[in-house]
Amino acid sequence: QMYSAPSLHTPNEFRLSFPTHVGISKVQWCHEPGSNLLAVSAWDGTVRVYDVKDYSDTKECGIYYHGKPALCTTFVDRKSVASGGADFCVKMMDIEGRKDWTLGQHAAPVRCMEFSQRLGYIATGSWDNSVRLWDPRAQGPVQTGAVPDKVYAMDTKGDKLIVATRARSIHIYDVRSMREPEQTRESPLKYQTRAISIFPSGDAFVVSSIEGRVAVEYVDPNENTRKYAFKCHRTKDSGDGSELIFPVNAIAFHPHHNTFASGGSDAVVNLWDPFNRKRLVQLHKFDTTIASLSFSSSGDQLAIASSYGYEQETDPMPMPDNTITIRRVADNECRPRS
Repeated sequence: QMYSAPSLHTPNEFRLSFPTHVGISKVQWCHEPGSNLLAVSAWDGTVRVYDVKDYSDTKECGIYYHGKPALCTTFVDRKSVASGGADFCVKMMDIEGRKDWTLGQHAAPVRCMEFSQRLGYIATGSWDNSVRLWDPRAQGPVQTGAVPDKVYAMDTKGDKLIVATRARSIHIYDVRSMREPEQTRESPLKYQTRAISIFPSGDAFVVSSIEGRVAVEYVDPNENTRKYAFKCHRTKDSGDGSELIFPVNAIAFHPHHNTFASGGSDAVVNLWDPFNRKRLVQLHKFDTTIASLSFSSSGDQLAIASSYGYEQETDPMPMPDNTITIRRVADNECRPRS
């Protein structure tokens, strides 16, 4: 199988060694300060963990087979990583001991997974119309919340867990009591939700859709006079001047600045300042769809998974390589413009 060799793309970017034929579902850095660990879940059922220091000092320090396909992953701490997949299972791996075990199951594929630092629990969202919290040291879910449809996207910060469903509803839970959502609202976007991410400040969140659009919403309904949405990840067709509109698959917040990156099926990554409603930076075009994005805990590295998602009418020939790019991010690229 082909592995992309680590390569320097621009002076501030390099690629990890990763099998180019394997589709990538998610990349996520370890949330612990000072950690350089990056987890990658993939459509071949693997979860890989890399120790990423810099271009010349990066190694794969753990790999396990979740079962095809692994749809999501998250770090519990710098020693253990969790994953969910189409096999309905929620699994854990001890990175150093390289052993893995099953925490339990949903009744359908596990689509989303995030770690609740507030509780020390793993949060999962499934196509079985439920969200669950798991204690990494125990078997079976600690809490379960019912949602009216398949979970398509999810995030948690502080006491809040925000879930987006297939029916375009958004449910806001308090992780300390998951029986009923505190709030339910309709998505501000007319089309299917692709990603949802909570501001580090916890008072607002970003939601993106398949229709080249992103919205900024506030948790407190009284603040929602400040909400807005904007178009992005769109290009003009040079032939007839019509607009090509792409799904926005990935949203990742900078941990300190409350600015965020978006990635789309147009193979482009943008950095946004939500306060001044401006684009800060547009990165160069990648080889194919941006599937997942993640900022490191220090905010100085952005992991970019470029992986074709079979969303075009006709697949490109030859098929583009799947790659994981690490971009060193300058502070002025991420800081809000005063």
